[in-house]
Amino acid sequence: MRVDEDGTVKLPRALLRELGVEAGTYAVIHREGSTLVIRFKAKRSPLRLGRQITTEEMELLIREALDELVVARWES
Repeated sequence: MRVDEDGTVKLPRALLRELGVEAGTYAVIHREGSTLVIRFKAKRSPLRLGRQITTEEMELLIREALDELVVARWES
């Protein structure tokens, strides 16, 4: 694949199908050294009320919400 002039990279449909990625799925991309990591997720994990949550769970929920904010800004 190649990077388009506007910086767009298109992933092969067969690869996305193999990973179970459907239209409307969110993708979060981050860098680890010189490698880009793509994480696909359908939606944010719901907050389950009525129980104590760990610090790690709260940090994950915050990170997911921030990821969604970034995606929403790209889409607008």
